[in-house]
Amino acid sequence: MQHKQPSPDEALAEHPLSYSDPELRAYAEEQAEDILDTVVHYMPIVLPVMGAILIFMLAFIAVFMA
Repeated sequence: MQHKQPSPDEALAEHPLSYSDPELRAYAEEQAEDILDTVVHYMPIVLPVMGAILIFMLAFIAVFMA
């Protein structure tokens, strides 16, 4: 099996016409889930909780050092 580089038009296309790697073809054909989209829904909960933990840790360090 010979691997060939796709032409610039194929490389920039959303779905190239030919793939040299069959696993890449299978991955590209299925709807690839965007990782960022899965995390964005948790941000309104995670950011305030992490902020509260950070403030608590900084206050604990300040009290411990005093």
